[in-house]
Amino acid sequence: MKYLLLLIGLFPIYLMAQTSIEGTVLNQSGKPVYLATVFVKGTTDGAQTDEKGVYKLTTKMTGKQLLVIRGDELEEQTMEVNLTGAPLTQNIKVRQSRAIEEVVISAGTMSASNDRAVAILDPLDIVTTAGGQGDIAGAIQTLPGVQRNGGDQTGLMVRGGDVSETSFIVDGLVAQNAFGSSVPGVAQRTRFNPFQFKGTAFSTGGYTARYGQALSSVLDLSTLDLPDQTNINIGANFAGIFLGGSKLMENQAVEFTGFYQNLSPFLALAKSNIKFYEAPQGFGVSGRYVAKTSSRGMFKMTFNQTYNSSGLEIPNPEVAGADLRFGMKNQNTYVNTTFKNFISDKWLYYVGFSLSNNDDDITWDTLISTRNDKRVQGRGELVYTAGNRFKMVIGSELQHFQYKQTFDVLNGQFTEMLSAGYVEADIIPFRNFAIKPGVRAEYSKLLAKGNISPRLAMAIKTSKNGQISLASGYFYQLASQNYLMQGYRPNFQEALHLMANYQIIAKNRIFRLEGYYKAYDQLIREQGVPYTPNAFRFNYGMVDNSGSGYAQGIDVFWRDKKSIKNFDYWISYSFIDTKRLYQNYIDKVTPDYVSDHNLNVVMKYFAEKLQTSFSMTYSYASGRPYYNPTNARFLGDRSPDYHNLAFTAAYLTTIKKIFTVFYISLDNITNQKNVLGYRYSNDGSQRYDVKPPFYFNIFFGFNMSLKAFNKDEI
Repeated sequence: MKYLLLLIGLFPIYLMAQTSIEGTVLNQSGKPVYLATVFVKGTTDGAQTDEKGVYKLTTKMTGKQLLVIRGDELEEQTMEVNLTGAPLTQNIKVRQSRAIEEVVISAGTMSASNDRAVAILDPLDIVTTAGGQGDIAGAIQTLPGVQRNGGDQTGLMVRGGDVSETSFIVDGLVAQNAFGSSVPGVAQRTRFNPFQFKGTAFSTGGYTARYGQALSSVLDLSTLDLPDQTNINIGANFAGIFLGGSKLMENQAVEFTGFYQNLSPFLALAKSNIKFYEAPQGFGVSGRYVAKTSSRGMFKMTFNQTYNSSGLEIPNPEVAGADLRFGMKNQNTYVNTTFKNFISDKWLYYVGFSLSNNDDDITWDTLISTRNDKRVQGRGELVYTAGNRFKMVIGSELQHFQYKQTFDVLNGQFTEMLSAGYVEADIIPFRNFAIKPGVRAEYSKLLAKGNISPRLAMAIKTSKNGQISLASGYFYQLASQNYLMQGYRPNFQEALHLMANYQIIAKNRIFRLEGYYKAYDQLIREQGVPYTPNAFRFNYGMVDNSGSGYAQGIDVFWRDKKSIKNFDYWISYSFIDTKRLYQNYIDKVTPDYVSDHNLNVVMKYFAEKLQTSFSMTYSYASGRPYYNPTNARFLGDRSPDYHNLAFTAAYLTTIKKIFTVFYISLDNITNQKNVLGYRYSNDGSQRYDVKPPFYFNIFFGFNMSLKAFNKDEI
């Protein structure tokens, strides 16, 4: 559900403690390191170094503990300390990260990982960004190249691509139902908890040959390994309650989560533009098992089961100005299992398996509709690494998926077996030059056709902290399941990506400028049918691959965490020029989901004395095209510009041994009456606003985490 929020930050806080630790952090040249973070592992007891490299922290922990040192352009280090209650002086010498010293290919990729040397965002940015609603997709929308979703569409729209052109990957395997089941005009959240991931690689184009079936973008998520320690979490907010925990047993761990949500209290405060006759509600359970092997291997297994239901009145997609009742009951099952292990110092193998099943029971007024989709995927890889200068991946995958749908008396279904093989290499022949060639081959049993996708990326280091990257490649994708279920069998759709960027990362500042060009070919085109804005139509006429299009633009990103102590901000801006002739379009035009200009300004501040973090995000998007039957120019009108100002605050404290955060989030605090477009009556005489689901909303709650000082204490 779109407004279910979890905001937990791990920030340094100063508490009454038994032990005081202080010292100086120096680099290998003996110079002080500014803004390095030093903390006791598994706690929030930490501090940042000042201009002289000096830090001082206090902690309630006792006995042998691990002290962690982390910072931009540094290799993360840990050291054991013995905490007895007596003041402790611990001076630290740190090493510069090799990732900063050597060239890293970055064209088309925005990283959000624990590798602070090359990350654009870190995992906590996902949940502490105002306006992101604690959702992975919401936070990704603050990055350049992504269209700002006004709340009416589910998914990520990247560089001119519609929501179907972005693929979600978890530990190397496709997540078929990454978002909640679609409701017309109401955007859904992802099904993922951001805290289960250690890293996010978001590709706006030119992505790795390991993946396919995405014309525009891939969001590649990597789950956490072993948890730091045994833990229990419990929380409540304005939409429900949850309970979670983990049990660490040396080299293995089990985790669980259970939740119940009901948006009735939230809807009582929010200014909703939608009438709910049944408030969204649901419950779910998930479990996870992680184990390390003696040969540096890692086994992970995740299970997730959810049930959700809702009932609301939505604009009738066939009759502008009229509403109809839309009821949804959803059941979703997801299993993901992976294992990677070292054969030798140079060889690593990876195998993965996933299974998903999704059932939707839908009522459109008096009509009954059902949807079911299943996917089974297997992937195997061999990885060869020779030092830091050469790495090669050889892999294959097999996906079997099936879609079924009924709508009143209409029925549709298809079954597909998609196989693929790929090889890709990372080569650094010189310290300032890297090249990444790759090729992917796919075969569709449904179409009895295949494709070959060459990919190439490279980077040249221009200075100690700056570099230029290039990327290109061909990308293919099957037609939408809506066409395949009705028996159409068009060929693969195709996109060519070309991009170049300049990036500099130095002293807690990041600047990135990227230009790109995408050429679309063989897009799906409906022939012999009149245009209608109804996305749920069934009359497709004759379907072929005569569609085409292009997208070109510039993305800019700037982030500064240094200029002001405890203050962090980033600015992202995107300009896009795109046109396409596809589906039932009657001319090559800018699609109705595209804004030419997108701007996001994100600011974060942590007040140490108040133990409170503050975040504010301003988002702007220029008006989107919409269909006006009285305008001779197809999609020639533009909606008003979109503005949104969001604010969050989180207060951090401890209650005995319980770490607690209280949080509040406000979206569209200026109560801007955004209009996302217009719908017209059939004769064009009446116009109706397309509104976001909410103008203004407020959300608050708390989370309590019982930290295990040792694994036997709970």
